[in-house]
Amino acid sequence: MPIIKLNKKTSMGTAVCSAVSLKLCCWGPLFLTGVAGVSGSSVYFSWLMVLKPYLLAIAILSLGFAFYQVYKKKKVNACGHCEIKKPSFFKSKFYVWLVATFVVVMTLVSYYSQIFHPTATKGIVATNNTHIQSVKLNVEGMVCSGCEDNINHSVNKLDGILGIKTSHIKGTSEIKFDTTKTTVSEIEKVIKSKGYIIKNNTNE
Repeated sequence: MPIIKLNKKTSMGTAVCSAVSLKLCCWGPLFLTGVAGVSGSSVYFSWLMVLKPYLLAIAILSLGFAFYQVYKKKKVNACGHCEIKKPSFFKSKFYVWLVATFVVVMTLVSYYSQIFHPTATKGIVATNNTHIQSVKLNVEGMVCSGCEDNINHSVNKLDGILGIKTSHIKGTSEIKFDTTKTTVSEIEKVIKSKGYIIKNNTNE
C-alpha cells in the first residue's frame, strides 16, 4: 500500500513539474531578468522548445496514472465492521482534479497564450504623419508563439504604439509608433525587460 501511495503522489508531482516546464521558456527569462538582472536570459531556455511535446506527454500520462490510482476499485476489507479511514486532502479526488485543472491551464498558456494575452485594440490616434515611424527589431531568444504574444502585449502598453507584428520564426518585431509619444529606446527597453536580446534594427 505505501508503494501505491508513493506512486500516486509522485505521478501528480511529475505532472505538475512537466506542466510548469512547458511555460519555463517564458517564465525563466522573466525571473532571471527581473530578479537576478541577467540580460538576454531567454537564450538559456530556448532548448526547452524541443522538449515541449515530450513534457506534455509526461504530464498527461502522469495525470492519467494518478486518476487511475484514485478511482480504481479498492479491495473489500474482510472486516465488515472496521472503520474506513477517510483519505487526506492530498490523496482525495478533489486534489487530483485540482492538479488536473492546473495542468490544463498551464498547457493552454503554453500553446494558446493568446487566450490569456488578448490583442489590445487601440482607437485611431490622430497624429501628424511626419511623426509616424516604423522600426524592425531583430529579437533573439523567442522560441514560441507565447514569446510573440508576450512582446506584443508588453509593447502595446506603451503610449503611441500604432501597430506591432512579432514573429518568433523570423526573429523580428515590426513596430509602428508615434515619435512624439514614445521612442525606439523605450520599446527596446520593454522587450529587454522580458529577457530578450535586441540586435541590429532597421528604421523605415
